[in-house]
Amino acid sequence: MNAPYIAAVTAAGPADDASMQPKVAAFGEWDTTNLGDRGIHQGVQAFLSDCGCDPRSYGVSTLLPVQPEPASGKVNGHSSTRRRVVSMLGRLPVLKRTLRAVRQHVRMRALAESLEPARAVVVGGGALLTDIELHFPQSLVELARYARRSRKPLLCLGCSTEGEWSRQGERMMREFLSSCNVVAVRDHATAAELAPKLGAPPPVFGDFCLSKELALEDGGRNRSWREIAINVSHLSGRWASAQEHYEDTLVALANRLTRRTGNSSAGIRIFTTGLPEDAPAARRVLARIDAPGARLYLPENLAQLSTMLATSALVVSTRLHAAILALAAHVPVVGFSAAPKDRDFLATLGIRRYFHGLDDWPQLADALTATNHDAIYAEQRRALAHAPLWTEQARIRNEIRSLCGVNPCT
Repeated sequence: MNAPYIAAVTAAGPADDASMQPKVAAFGEWDTTNLGDRGIHQGVQAFLSDCGCDPRSYGVSTLLPVQPEPASGKVNGHSSTRRRVVSMLGRLPVLKRTLRAVRQHVRMRALAESLEPARAVVVGGGALLTDIELHFPQSLVELARYARRSRKPLLCLGCSTEGEWSRQGERMMREFLSSCNVVAVRDHATAAELAPKLGAPPPVFGDFCLSKELALEDGGRNRSWREIAINVSHLSGRWASAQEHYEDTLVALANRLTRRTGNSSAGIRIFTTGLPEDAPAARRVLARIDAPGARLYLPENLAQLSTMLATSALVVSTRLHAAILALAAHVPVVGFSAAPKDRDFLATLGIRRYFHGLDDWPQLADALTATNHDAIYAEQRRALAHAPLWTEQARIRNEIRSLCGVNPCT
């Protein structure tokens, strides 16, 4: 069995070769406990390295350098002091936004010297085109102004939107997007939402955790794996009120699957994608499942999560990157969520019918027990192989090479 594409990003080449490669400053929401974000980080590094560039990573929220995820050990979270400060400022939103805008401006000025060697600036992956108390817009507008001052190409790749923009947030987002040399979004829903603001729908790039090479290669899938992995999360924002209903449906789904399979070699895995706030919900679901041998997985790093997914028969995902990383590991997936991100991305890949809302769980249970997992796998691999977004990824790879002065044959 091959390891997932994002699980083993290698160096661009020997030290003397790397020193000759054009440097690219890559910004994303990577310094978090969410292992999906860590997967995007590794995917961005792999993509830019494949473009013949030497990527240097920075947090888009912190505007500080970000280190690659360690091969083992826990993901670093925010300090307790920082959490207390954020909590306190959360009760004073106007003050929080004002102070953060000043901080981001100061940090961008301080970062300018270290960004000087970069040939281009890339903002990559995740729901970064989102306005929550101006959290992302304040950083993005600083990056836009830096790119204009320094006359460096600015690219926004694989990002998505989530929720409405405030008037101030929209002004900042428009400034950022208008400063970009290239905008290519994660899914068709985001492209449609941005079309009125950009004058035309932007191209769809997909997600950095998936590549055409990965979609077409033989994953060496082991058909002996029998356990179904069910992703559990803590719902937030406008979906928070559905938490109890969401957990009830997951329990009902797991119990129906267990009764219908009636196979002692099959099993249930309950897992999270690393966020501490997801663990209590996962434990509550596990405690209510009538499945002998059901197990809880709380991975501490991306390698642990990828291995667990790769050894599952099928993955039921709530968080988007539980699905994306499973597809990267050549495992069939179904999306099950109150939020639309899973639905929008699976639709972009041509497998929209494998998404189910919370009230669809009986139909989901019927589908999973009536359909052979190999048939689901085969259909999803065919869809991935013919996804139009690979053409856009190849075009942008060539454009980055051109912008950075890399020989197309590299």
